[in-house]
Amino acid sequence: MWILSADIGGTKLALALSKQEQPEKLIKQMEVKSPQQSEPLFDAIISGFHKLLEGEEGDVIKVAVGLPGILDLQQGLVVFQQNLPWRNFPLVQRLEKAFPKAEVFMETDMMTAANGEYKIRQFKKETFIYITISTGIACCTIHDGKFLRGAGVPGEIGFSLTSTDAYFEEVCSGPGLLKNLQQKTNEERTLQQFFDLYYEKDKRIVPLIQKWQQEIARKIHSFILLVDPHVVVLGGGVMNHHPQIVDEISGLVDQYFSHPFFEHKKGRVQASINKGNAGLIGAALL
Repeated sequence: MWILSADIGGTKLALALSKQEQPEKLIKQMEVKSPQQSEPLFDAIISGFHKLLEGEEGDVIKVAVGLPGILDLQQGLVVFQQNLPWRNFPLVQRLEKAFPKAEVFMETDMMTAANGEYKIRQFKKETFIYITISTGIACCTIHDGKFLRGAGVPGEIGFSLTSTDAYFEEVCSGPGLLKNLQQKTNEERTLQQFFDLYYEKDKRIVPLIQKWQQEIARKIHSFILLVDPHVVVLGGGVMNHHPQIVDEISGLVDQYFSHPFFEHKKGRVQASINKGNAGLIGAALL
């Protein structure tokens, strides 16, 4: 019995195959470029799934996908994405036709990634926040094993304000940090190159990245005070590639809990366990 999972992005499709008995163990994986037309995009997913199934015996019992944007989960529609061509696309219905023996699940990519991090920790009742810092910034909260959906569009923390009244995403996402570093140094380096200088304790770069870390740490500090989660996971491309940064932000958050009353809130911030596979594993575990 097989599970097919997909993490559908604007630039690439990540696809995986796992077994019903161990959905968190990805047996096969592949990535393909995301076509920018509606039908070719769907065809690329189906073609990729069939390629993963080549040489395998048994039925597909689950197909689970995570993707960005606005979804109508009740109707199974992909309503709108900024970087994908689907508009009110009946993804669930189309996948059910392609795999008639499978149960089909669709969820936002933030929630699939959070789901993978939650369940890989064997959590069932805990309160948990997953924050992704990558090209953009967003978060997902799980409580008592269920996603907190609010009135419909939760977790858009990238649009919260920083100490400079700029949007959090403008300042603290990967592109936001890179833009600031390039402007302040007047150098056209990559983000990785700037991080390399930071690790080498470059006197120009250290205070700039420390200020960025402080903005993120203050945001997490407020989340912990508000929700009191058991764990806050920092994921996304920037954090997954820089475990030292996660450790340093975790240390800053702990420093902010200086009052003895909040001693128990220290040590809540952790790195992603699933890293870049968080969305695929989380989808398979839906």
